[in-house]
Amino acid sequence: MPVELNTVPEAVEAIRAGEVVIVVDAEDRENEGDYICAAEKCTPEVINFMLSGRGQLCVSILPDAAKRLELTPVVVQNDAPLKTAFMTPIDIRSAKTGITASERAETIRRLASPECKVDDFVRPGHVYPLLAKQGGVLRRAGHTEAAMDLARMAGLGSAAALCEILDDSGERASRADLGQIAQKHNLKIISIEQLIAHRRVSEKLISRTAEARLPTKYGDFTIVVYGVQYEAQEPIALVFGDLTAEGNPALVRMHSSCFTGDLVASLRCDCGDQLHLALQMISSEGRGALIYLPQEGRGIGLAQKIRAYALQDKGMDTVEANHALGFKADMRDYGIGLQILKDLGLSEVRLLTNNPKKTEAFNLRGFDLRVVDQVPIVSDVNEHNQKYLETKRDKMGHNLPG
Repeated sequence: MPVELNTVPEAVEAIRAGEVVIVVDAEDRENEGDYICAAEKCTPEVINFMLSGRGQLCVSILPDAAKRLELTPVVVQNDAPLKTAFMTPIDIRSAKTGITASERAETIRRLASPECKVDDFVRPGHVYPLLAKQGGVLRRAGHTEAAMDLARMAGLGSAAALCEILDDSGERASRADLGQIAQKHNLKIISIEQLIAHRRVSEKLISRTAEARLPTKYGDFTIVVYGVQYEAQEPIALVFGDLTAEGNPALVRMHSSCFTGDLVASLRCDCGDQLHLALQMISSEGRGALIYLPQEGRGIGLAQKIRAYALQDKGMDTVEANHALGFKADMRDYGIGLQILKDLGLSEVRLLTNNPKKTEAFNLRGFDLRVVDQVPIVSDVNEHNQKYLETKRDKMGHNLPG
């Protein structure tokens, strides 16, 4: 039975109140759950409880704190699988040994203070600082960054304690075990995936970097290029007409990049056809926008998409091929696209898509943007993409003709 997760705002409130929360990461990553608490809220009782997780007690800190405290990596060359950035372990200078829950709590609270200094601590110790990346889970989808994000979002100091949770046999606690622990101790439980999605919608991560008129065979569009904080991608908006004029909500297409379909007219998919149909429909309507998102291969990248093609040539369908490569059927995220639509002044849209999940991405994110109509965008079927389209219909829920 799937574990019922709390919302990110619920977890943030718990952190603000000094409570411990459980954060789980992806099942194809560590598949691990950690206890997390804001460092400045750590008490001996909280630390004693977190130590019941049996993992390594650590504290997530930012680079400026590590520099100020002259903390260095425990190894010169970090070749750990997930590159967890362990720094010099420390104890508060007033500690006798540093091992007790009260001594560790004092060490962690002091680490959270912006006034803490090198002489406040001795080394080596029993608390392991972990260096979090600036940008949090948007830079690295790890517990170190999730802990830092939760403390920051709660308005607390830039440090957070975390400890892995093991089961009675000493192995990583399963999702089911973590759910039972959360229920038993009345703890909030969320996933790093939730935290990423929440931040991509709730924080302003985009900015306009370039804008110009763009004449096309479908009419005169305005092209707007966006920059995204902490990411190298440059999504694009192609805008036609006045999006905020009175009348029906504007037509909008969220289009994920497809080199093979969009650029070289591949017959294996319907992407290129949908791209040009959308531009034509938006132009005919008189206003609308196409948001071009760099999410090749439903989010797995071009090389992996071509590997999936090779598996499809051996008889797999598109979903089976993604799973065989270790991916979900659809890895795309529309948070940045939603931010772009808000930047364009939209609050209601008519969405050009056959995929109901895109509509859910709008309406279920707690975002001030509503889909008032799902407009079909169906291209011609050919012998090369027939099985692909059938799979989208039968396995991915797309609204396509029988």
